[in-house]
Amino acid sequence: MSAIANRRAWPAGRSSVALSRAWRWRELGLLPLAGLPCVVGAIVLALVWERPLGDARFLPIYAFLGLLLVSHVTLSIFRSRSDQLLLPLVGALAGIGMLSVTRLVPILGPRQLMWAALGIVVMLVVAVGPWEARLLERYKYTSAAAGIVLVGLTLVFGIDPNGSGARLWLGTDQLSFQPSEILKVLLVVFLAGYLADKRELLTTSLVRVGPLRLPPLAYLAPLVAMWGISLALLVWQRDLGAAILFFGVFLVMLYIAVGQGWYVVVGSVLFFAGGVICYGLFSHVRLRVEVWLNPWVDPQGRSYQIAQALYALGSGGLFGSGLGNGYPLYVAAAHTDFPFVALSEEAGLSAGIALLMLYALLVARGLQVALSARLPFNRLLAAGLTSVLALQTMVIVGGNLKLIPLTGVTLPFVSYGGSSLLANFLILGVLLRMSHEEQVLRVRAESGLSTQLQRLWTGKFRPLAARS
Repeated sequence: MSAIANRRAWPAGRSSVALSRAWRWRELGLLPLAGLPCVVGAIVLALVWERPLGDARFLPIYAFLGLLLVSHVTLSIFRSRSDQLLLPLVGALAGIGMLSVTRLVPILGPRQLMWAALGIVVMLVVAVGPWEARLLERYKYTSAAAGIVLVGLTLVFGIDPNGSGARLWLGTDQLSFQPSEILKVLLVVFLAGYLADKRELLTTSLVRVGPLRLPPLAYLAPLVAMWGISLALLVWQRDLGAAILFFGVFLVMLYIAVGQGWYVVVGSVLFFAGGVICYGLFSHVRLRVEVWLNPWVDPQGRSYQIAQALYALGSGGLFGSGLGNGYPLYVAAAHTDFPFVALSEEAGLSAGIALLMLYALLVARGLQVALSARLPFNRLLAAGLTSVLALQTMVIVGGNLKLIPLTGVTLPFVSYGGSSLLANFLILGVLLRMSHEEQVLRVRAESGLSTQLQRLWTGKFRPLAARS
């Protein structure tokens, strides 16, 4: 009877059963909410366009919802214990993006679906594959070398398929990709590995310069290198968005690693000083700043895009003109550069705020993954990848609202673009993988504790002194 009572008090394999609870019920319950904007948007567009819901224009939206369900089933089959809010949040954002592309340029819907499908495949391979996130630390210098090669190739062989004046793509006019999207992931991998390795040296004060106490000058080289790369992107590639994004991510990760605010202050001053110099030397930098400061000087010419965007935002009001009833196509490249403006015009300020709340929740969950990480590299990697999504959103929305000069980055998961979708789904896959690993470690730690308590309860655990 005592044995039976003991087994009731401490169920055998309790922790292993907990570890094998595979089905992700919370995620499954949230997926219908994630797909709701797609479904409602398709119904509204069908009514406005006077087309049946089975029209070919809406098929990419339905197919994407099917891909979300397949992703959920795959994660459950492979017993992923990753955060169950990440996929629904990204699904909602990418679904809004699919709806936006269908509304603005319906012919691009199937292509957006193709890139989303490839991105989801990449996400799943990374999330459930037989590898560990910390293995990336071994390849930090390989990532840095690959990033430098990509920058060099773009500077030399870059093309401009859109006629924007910036050679930011590699490939041909028919098939091209934007290296900066992959470069942001490589940059975070390198910085996470480097800062985790050199953190103690960066926080050791050996040199005093006035009121500042500096680490060995050799370890300040990444700061100078990132400053130079950012200015190179700004000058030669005319890519203000990538320059701000890369340097911003670097400063965020540096602050997380060393916890000293003066690094951020000095880095920001260096970047601002470089920008001022570029403003005086290069006409395209001056043009971008002048259009930002006063778009009404030439609203029918060089500042046409931002002027139309401001008109669209003003006409949207609180609840918008209604999906399909606005004029977002008056804004050039609305499906890539101004999806936030297009949404705010037709769905109103309320929808724009809701979209930003989705991003805020996604960033919060990504930072939660970073906080739960036990290894310094994993912590920095999760924080860096999350900061990429956060800063990219801030940069493009800030440009849409004329808070900062207009940049060429995309709104994560919402803007049309294959390179952007692939890179962002890759980031999601890494976050899912790290979340899974940390949860497994936690369950195993609890398993070890419960096993010892079970042995103590049944009288089978004896201290070493008693054994001797």
